[in-house]
Amino acid sequence: MGKYVPAIIAGAVVTVVLGFLLGMIGFQGFAAWYIPVFGGLITGYLMANLQGTKSGPAASDEQRVAALALRPSPGKALIIAHRQGFVGKMAGMQVSLDGQPIVQLKSPQFTAVEVEPGAHTIEFGFVGLAAAQNKPERVNVTLVDGEVVAYLATVSMGTGKNTIKVIRDEPIDMVPDTLRNVRMVASA
Repeated sequence: MGKYVPAIIAGAVVTVVLGFLLGMIGFQGFAAWYIPVFGGLITGYLMANLQGTKSGPAASDEQRVAALALRPSPGKALIIAHRQGFVGKMAGMQVSLDGQPIVQLKSPQFTAVEVEPGAHTIEFGFVGLAAAQNKPERVNVTLVDGEVVAYLATVSMGTGKNTIKVIRDEPIDMVPDTLRNVRMVASA
């Protein structure tokens, strides 16, 4: 609850300021309290959804070129994760590899990480209040030496819960064209 205090305070401030401004220009009755309360609630809700969102460091030009070349280092495999879509665009989607967080992606952004060949679990899930509204999505993959896989994460709105959809990008040779103008975030 304590982590949402700034969002609650921001919502309260918006409510008071809107109420004062609408009162100054002559609003009375229902609109004089409904509009400020609604504005404050929306502000608090949106800020709580963004709680915990971080902007990761941009990848270097060398990292970007290496990722888009789709050629992992000898003895390694490459996993590319990217995010597209408007729903939840500014909320940080935590990408974890084998239970360890590696990056937060906003939309549109991508990351790439070299891994040892073998079985891996990639998880996509939100942070902040958005986490309670979206069930994380897990993907299991077994990679061989030199293999490259890419996963696209999108969010679709639902009535009670939103859905994170993760699909494997195929054919893999089309991925660099898709990501050419997308910001790459360096993974941990």
